[in-house]
Amino acid sequence: MRIRHALPLSVAALAVLMSGCADGRSGDGHSRGGGDGSGPSASASASSQPPQPSASSGNTRPWEPDDALQRAERALDAAADDGTEPEVVDSGTAYVGSGLDTSFSASGDHPYRLDITCDTDSVEELTLTLSRGEEEQAYGVDCGDPEADQFNLPAGKPFKARVDPDKHGTGLLAWRLHTVAPGDVDGCDDDIDACEN
Repeated sequence: MRIRHALPLSVAALAVLMSGCADGRSGDGHSRGGGDGSGPSASASASSQPPQPSASSGNTRPWEPDDALQRAERALDAAADDGTEPEVVDSGTAYVGSGLDTSFSASGDHPYRLDITCDTDSVEELTLTLSRGEEEQAYGVDCGDPEADQFNLPAGKPFKARVDPDKHGTGLLAWRLHTVAPGDVDGCDDDIDACEN
């Protein structure tokens, strides 16, 4: 039995393919192989690629929820990495356009700490209002900070956290409620009365 070699067919097919490529290049007005490196491949590849933002154009990336959530989680982690060992008892996220309006029971005998941050494309600061009954205290929360803001609240006193919706902003809020050891409370132990009582 005789074995047929596929080489002549492969060479013929390669020749046809190569001539087709050469014909396409010769019709585009460029010379092939001038030795100067300015063949058609350079201009063709440059025109087919999307323009890249220049370094001087600044940050041209659009705001992305996944990226913002990762930055917010890093800010919350940075706030929790303060040498204490807080226990997360609740957490959540909300879009800036929806705001935040959450009640916490603050049950138990350990103090609480609320860590909150925001990441937006257009809002620099949001107002967090902490309230208990008729008593309330407003605080500015800077969006995009590398570390979340922290607020202390005593055990056994239910409270509410509210951030009014910003209908014109795109972004998110992220928060975690922790219990902390009484000795780990830093500063005022009740940020609602701001230690004025």
